[in-house]
Formats: sequence, structure tokens, C-alpha cells
Amino acid sequence: MGCWVAMTLLQTMRKFFNSILFISVLVLLAACFPEYKLARSFIKAEKDISILVLPTNYVFKENLKRSEAGDTSGMTGAQVDSLLMAKSILLKDISDSIFLETFINSMMIEFEKLGFKVYNQSYADSILFIKSPAYILNIGQILIEEHYNKYKDQEEIGDYEYFKTIDQNALTFNFWFELGELNDEQQDPKLFFASETINDLVTGYFLENPFTGNVKYKYNVSEIDLDLVYKYCAILGERYAGYTYDYLMNKYIQENWDLYREPYFYMHYKRYNKSLDSTEEERFIEME
Repeated sequence: MGCWVAMTLLQTMRKFFNSILFISVLVLLAACFPEYKLARSFIKAEKDISILVLPTNYVFKENLKRSEAGDTSGMTGAQVDSLLMAKSILLKDISDSIFLETFINSMMIEFEKLGFKVYNQSYADSILFIKSPAYILNIGQILIEEHYNKYKDQEEIGDYEYFKTIDQNALTFNFWFELGELNDEQQDPKLFFASETINDLVTGYFLENPFTGNVKYKYNVSEIDLDLVYKYCAILGERYAGYTYDYLMNKYIQENWDLYREPYFYMHYKRYNKSLDSTEEERFIEME
């Protein structure tokens, strides 16, 4: 028995060290890529970058659950929109001022932690005289959409496969940004888009009655609420400050690139754990 335990422990330790070795090799290989080296150079450099954050004054909201409006014949588009807003689960209660204040404050705090000198619109005149690199991030528009997501579950029990679909309340946050470099008249501002969705959390399972063979689906729903909306709003402010940092980091990579090929990777920096990785999804969508 003791030998079996020792053998099992040895195999587990081998798997663990093999995993550590594999990860270490990946890190070493990544460090050899020029994208990684240039990104590290940008992160380690002493920065003198200023950024002015210009907020929007309004949060657009749209309830996409059109079927809940019922018979709208004879109603104008504005009347239908008003009815849908009244029937919304969360949209009607979201405060523009709380949403914007939470988002902007979180974004500006994260910019400071990333090493930027941050200005709000009260100091818009001051940034005009800055000689070091300075940028203006204009939050052009925010749209929150309420809709349904489909939660799907399935399980094979005996000779049959059972399916269950549940409507989840969902909110999608859409952001449009404009980023321009101050005193650079040759370069047009860059337009970016970002979108995130949150929805109810469904946990469920299929249960077979051993006596009748009937199968039922048991589930619980953790619903999204206003507290979660505002918490997620703070997360997005921090995240999009990071995406802006990533854009400038990858711009630095392009400007210092000296190889015949284009960069293979778009680099993404996570400040909280100081990790650097390539990414396809954790980034702004650049618009034409």
C-alpha cells in the first residue's frame, strides 16, 4: 500500500513539474519574439504621457424585447420606445449620472496607475501647452441594450437526450471612443468600439424520477441587478483604460519595428499581475 501511494505521489509530482517546465518553455519562447521585447521596453520606460478624458453627457438606452410591447398598431415610434422603456427590467432605473461618474472615475484611476498624467475636462486648456506626448480620449457615445440571451442545457439520460432552453435577462454595453494625439495634425483621430454583455446566471440540472422515469429540469436563476450594473461599469472603466494603454504600446511596437515582416501579435498588458500576452479579443475594435 505504501509503495502504491509513493508511486502515485511520484507520478503526480512528475506531471506537476512537467507542467511547470512546459509553461516555462512557453514564457521563454514568448520572450524571444520581438513584439514581446518591444512591449516590455514600452512598459519599463519612464513615461511622460498625458491624457485628457472627455466624457459624454448622456447614456442611450434601448429595450430590444419588442414582443413585450404587445399590440403597438397606431402608436408612434417614440410611443413604442417609451412603452418598452417602462417595461424594461433594469434600463428604466439606471442613472446616467451614477453610470458615467462610476465609469469615468474608474478609468482615470486606472490611467494614473498605468503611469499617465490624467486630466478631466476642467483642465482642457492646460493640456494644450504640454510639450510631451499628450492624447485626448473622447467618449463619443454609450448605448445600453436590454435583451434576452438563450441559456441552453442538455444531458443524455438512458436512451434519450434532453434539452432545456431558458431566457436570460441580459444587458449589452456598447462604447464608442475617439483617441487623438495633441499637436499631431497629420494623423486623424482613431475611432474605437467596444462591447460587453452581462446576463442572469442560470444553474440547473436534469432530474429523473426513479419510479416513473419522468425527467424534469431543476434550476435557479441569479438575476442581474443595479448593484451589479454599477460594479461592472467600474470594471469596464478600468478595462478600457487598459485597452487604451495597449493601443499606445502596440503603436510603439509599430514605430520601432525594424523587421521585414509585420508584427504577428497584438500585445495585451495586465497591470494587476504584470503579465504580458498576445490577444485577439481583449482589445478595442478599430473602426474605419
